[in-house]
Amino acid sequence: MPLPHKPHRLCIIGDSQLGSLQTAMQTGLTAAPDGVSVEFWGATGPDFRQIHWGDGAIRASGAAKVTAQKINAAGRDHIAPEDFDTVIFFGARLRVAEFFGPYLDWAHTHGNLPSKAVLYTSAKEFVWETRAYRMAHTLAQSGCDVIYVPGPFYTADILDQTVKNRFFHAYPGARFGTAAQRDVLWSTLEAVSADLNISLIRQPEDTVTQGVLTDASFACEHAVENGDVGHKSAAFAARWMQEVWPHFQQKAKAA
Repeated sequence: MPLPHKPHRLCIIGDSQLGSLQTAMQTGLTAAPDGVSVEFWGATGPDFRQIHWGDGAIRASGAAKVTAQKINAAGRDHIAPEDFDTVIFFGARLRVAEFFGPYLDWAHTHGNLPSKAVLYTSAKEFVWETRAYRMAHTLAQSGCDVIYVPGPFYTADILDQTVKNRFFHAYPGARFGTAAQRDVLWSTLEAVSADLNISLIRQPEDTVTQGVLTDASFACEHAVENGDVGHKSAAFAARWMQEVWPHFQQKAKAA
């Protein structure tokens, strides 16, 4: 008699972006492939700063520990490499808009992006500044398959981004960014991540508008009232996961 198939263990670690994905999965907008056991883990807002790597695992302390144990059905306060076959970081403070903005602005001013070598070096420095990304790398080095879905571009038409201290005030030329330029920047981030044993999944091109913003149709609930350009809808999370699941299945088959 054949042994029962062992489920592929998947953990999705996230910050405040995680709620939209949980809603998307709970309401049937997206679903993990058959044979996959899914757990969520993470913390919201400033509490995410209390997540760190220590003693061979990603650990939560203080308020983050309380939140993580509530989010996680098994009540875990840490995630070790052997706990899961694959870990997806969802959002997790990797704000790629801050990488795209300066270079799309540069391209508009100078007529083209810098060289591939310059972009690669800059991209590696950029991702390494994010603590969660460094934790993801350590997890990957320990033998776990790691996928990273970065924080999305800011939502369009919620706030005037040309006002002082906002995105297009800092990077006015970024609004003229093209699909080809975005492809170069995404490809650079993907290459850096691959060299660090992380699979980075780019934001779907059909959700992007105004050079480097997310289309307003994907805004979170009450975004206008709250001036919230960061969080997105469950439909947006579901759309991005359409790009993640096939990649995840390839990794699972190869394991």
